[in-house]
Order: sequence, then structure tokens, then C-alpha cells
Amino acid sequence: MKIVTKYLLREILGPFFFGLLAFSGMFLGFALINIIQWAEVYNIPFFTVLKLWSYLFPENIAYGAYIGMLLATLLGLGRMTGHSETIAMQAGGVSFVQIATPVLITGLVVSMVTFFFNETLTPMGKMAYRKERAYLISHKPQGIIKNHFFTEYGKNGVKRLVYAEEYYIAEERFHNVMIQEVKGEKLIRTIKTKELLWGKDSWYFHEGELFYYKEDSVVPIRVAEGNNPSGLENTPKQVSILAQKPEEMSWSELRWYLKNTNLNKKTRNRLEVQFHLKLAMPFASFLFALLGTPLALQSQRRTSSTGLGLCIVYVIIYYLLMALGSFLGHSGTVPPFIGAWFQNIIVGLFGGYMFLRKALYLG
Repeated sequence: MKIVTKYLLREILGPFFFGLLAFSGMFLGFALINIIQWAEVYNIPFFTVLKLWSYLFPENIAYGAYIGMLLATLLGLGRMTGHSETIAMQAGGVSFVQIATPVLITGLVVSMVTFFFNETLTPMGKMAYRKERAYLISHKPQGIIKNHFFTEYGKNGVKRLVYAEEYYIAEERFHNVMIQEVKGEKLIRTIKTKELLWGKDSWYFHEGELFYYKEDSVVPIRVAEGNNPSGLENTPKQVSILAQKPEEMSWSELRWYLKNTNLNKKTRNRLEVQFHLKLAMPFASFLFALLGTPLALQSQRRTSSTGLGLCIVYVIIYYLLMALGSFLGHSGTVPPFIGAWFQNIIVGLFGGYMFLRKALYLG
């Protein structure tokens, strides 16, 4: 069985890497064209264009991995079926499930690796791409968030409103800060300070002004020296997350963002669909392996061009279903989870049906 597994892996890995490079290259080509068209407007140097392009590699390689897995299954197993190799295996006592298992495991591994890419490299690349483009247009220094405003929430709603003229990410330092603390619907304290610094596990300031609100009076207090706690609860990482665009966040960052921000229903639906898609999309590699295996092991002979054509057709159907599911999730017609997983549910049910029918037929 080990020999059969090694042979199957060798047959599908070649088409997988071909599909990965081919389709990732196609997506990257479109991305490069868009960057060049934008760069011409601002007279951006060629090497800077290449730098911007490199930031988009992780995201587009992930796109190519999904399609590459389906192509690997259809071409690799399809070629073996066309040469009657799978028929010979089954005649020798190797069952359909035993043939399919290495393919499904490969699909699962590709799904996990793709999720890792999307969780780590892709958000970093997209954020670096946006910051670099913004810098090239405005020539403002990177690593500084201007006019940063965010809200901290507690169990009973809004707890703290924070505004800073500048936030220095690398130094974990706010400049010209105002913090307003709220209890219920009442403002109870305001802190104004030139600098807010991150210590061992909390934010503190050296000098500033505190204003306590009691009934109809305001009690001002001037703080001259010492490490004074600000009460701010978000860590530097969480402060940076609140300054990001949701599409630049990883799955874990977006989960925290959804939990700790107050959004209107339409925006929350859209972001929750996006959140669930971050898991649903990588899982497509496994589902394509599940779908492609019974299709590739059909008895009729297929050429490589037929396998490629089938791959493109099923990928188009998958993306059309994803567009429909996302629309239903955004509009609130279905829960965001169902909207994000809609294409996976349909492909999974169809692929599972084909797989079980083939398994029961061939044994």
C-alpha cells in the first residue's frame, strides 16, 4: 500500500504545482497590470512597482492553491484512469477508498497550509501594500497612524472613547491624547496628556490633566510627574488592529474586531461573511479533492485538455456560488456563516454524493 500511495502522490503533485504556478501566475499578472496602470499616474519607479507586486504574492498563491488541487485530481488521477492504471489497482485488491485517501489527505494538507498563509503572510502583505501606496501618494512617514480614534466597550456598552493625534506603532506611543470614560450614558472622567506610553502590561502617562464630572460640577486635577495609569485596556496589538482595514486582518484579528466593536447590522453582516470566508476558502482544496476524485476515476478516457476544461468549469461554478452566498449573507437573507459556506456546502454535498456512489459501486 505504501508503494501505491507514493505513486499516487507523485502523479497528483506534478499537476498540482503546475496548476498552482499557472493560476497564481495568472492572478499575479492581473495584479501587476493594475499596479503598472496606477504607477504611471504617479511616476512610480519600476523597482518600487516590483516591491508593491511582491506584497500580493501570498494572497494570489493561495488563490492558485485551491484551483491547483482540483486540477491535480482531475489530471493526475484522470491520466491514470485513461491508462487503466486505477483499474489494474482495483483488480489487484486496492479499493476506491484506498486510492482516494492519499488524494483527500493531500487536499486537507493544502487547506491547512493555505489557511496558514491567509492567517500570517497575506494580511501582512496587504497591509504593507496599502501603506506603501499611501506613502507614495502623500509622502507621509510610515509606522504612524494619524488622527486615531477608537472605542473601548465593556459589558454595559461604551466604556472609553480614545482620540490621539498620532500613534507610533513601533514605539507603542500615543501623542496628544484625550480619553473620555463613560459609565452608562454619563461622562465621568476625561484624561488629556501629551504622551501615552505602554509599560509592562498597561498604558501610563507622566504629565497630564484629569477632569472628574460630578453632577453639575467639573473637578480638574493637574498631574505633573510619575507613572500614572490611564485605564486604557487595549494592548498595542489591539490598538493597531483597530487602525487596520478589516480585509487586511487575519482570521483571529477579525474575530477580535467583531467582538470588540459596535457596528451597524449591514456592516456586521458583511464583515462576518468575510470572517467565515477566511476558513471556508482554504477548505475548498479538500472539497475539490473530494469532488475531483470520483470524477477522475470515471471509466471513460479523458485527455488533459478535458481535465483542464472541467477544472475551469467547476471553478467558475464555485465562484458563482460564492458570490451568491456572499450576497445572501450580506443582505441578511441567510446567516453570515451559511452565506460564507454556501459554495462549500453545495460542492461538498455534490462531491460527497459522487464519492459515496463511486465507493459503493467499486467497493
